[in-house]
Amino acid sequence: MKEAFPRRGLPNVIQKLENGDTVTIVYFGGSNTRSEGYRVMTADWLREQYPQADIRAVNAGINGTGSDLGCARVETDVLRHKPDLVFVEFVGNDGGDPESKARIEGIVRQIRKRSRFTDILFVYTLKERDVALFQAGEYQKGALMQEEVADYYGIPSIHLGVAVSHLVSKGQLIFTSREDVSISGAVIFTHDSIHPTIPEGHQIYTDTITRSFERIRELQDHPGRVVHHLPQHPLVPANPWEYAGMLPLDSLTTFSAGWSYMTPDNSALAREYNWLFPGLWRAAEPGEAITVQFEGTRIGLFDIGGPDSGRLKVSVDGGEPFIVDRFTLYNDHNRNQYVFLPELPNGQHTVRFEVDAGKTDKAAVFEASGNERSIEHVRQHPEWYDQTVIRLGKLLLVQPPL
Repeated sequence: MKEAFPRRGLPNVIQKLENGDTVTIVYFGGSNTRSEGYRVMTADWLREQYPQADIRAVNAGINGTGSDLGCARVETDVLRHKPDLVFVEFVGNDGGDPESKARIEGIVRQIRKRSRFTDILFVYTLKERDVALFQAGEYQKGALMQEEVADYYGIPSIHLGVAVSHLVSKGQLIFTSREDVSISGAVIFTHDSIHPTIPEGHQIYTDTITRSFERIRELQDHPGRVVHHLPQHPLVPANPWEYAGMLPLDSLTTFSAGWSYMTPDNSALAREYNWLFPGLWRAAEPGEAITVQFEGTRIGLFDIGGPDSGRLKVSVDGGEPFIVDRFTLYNDHNRNQYVFLPELPNGQHTVRFEVDAGKTDKAAVFEASGNERSIEHVRQHPEWYDQTVIRLGKLLLVQPPL
């Protein structure tokens, strides 16, 4: 299996690196990107390769997020840095979601519309469940969808699973071990079946990326700057995701009286998540509500969940209310999370989010997932879980032209 598909390459960033210019690289993805793994290692490798260049690496990875949130945050987390190169890493969290192709294309088109000189590189991580596919000669479904986008726009891509699965087959790599010990001299790749160990696991990812980068560089045949292709028509017909964005919550929102604004100055939680949000809007009493008026096809919330999280009763354009639970099976601790409502006809909409009086059986959520540690946490701190708190950070919108 091929691990690298150079396509139109990385002509502009390579030229700037070779010229010793200032180069900005944005690493855009989920937890594998946010960690101090391949992101740090590849940037260090490039600095060694091009010591005259001023390489600025931007960490735009957010744990537990996919390309849907990625589309909404391209402007704030990627484009404002004026990147020369953008790594895009969302296969792990997108999985085989059929919407992944449209969303990845939305990211590409946003970047291309802003700058036709910015190079893009797709990197595909893998989970333990993907190893059997690679050993059978197949790529992940999510990667295949993104490859269609890569083909259409001439974007190079790297399948990190090829080398990993090869090492598993040779007995030189144990994909998952809960113990941090050597097993017959083999590298332990993850402790959780998803996130590579640092440095050993991520070094394998890094070696694959740098090896592929060298091949792309060798195939470079475009002297001077290259204008990247932006087809008039998207690959996915009428794709709305290139019109996604993220806005401050109060930009389009009316609040009831019981909402308060938490800032890093007055809240430890707001300080902890200051890298994501300048502040958090909080309400804890059932009946407190926000009303958002917007134009578009989708609306979502980027928020912080935790043991105390409640539910939202949502009504769209005065319709029948439905429940959006902001407590998840991961909420035995505070964590960033997000949700999009179902797609709407393109146009003007009014959406009301109300703190619901009903409470989720949170212990049952953990029991269903078999998470004994979290079940015990509920037993130890029942008062934390017996609450209906909502903490909101940003509005997510998809707003294609009418």
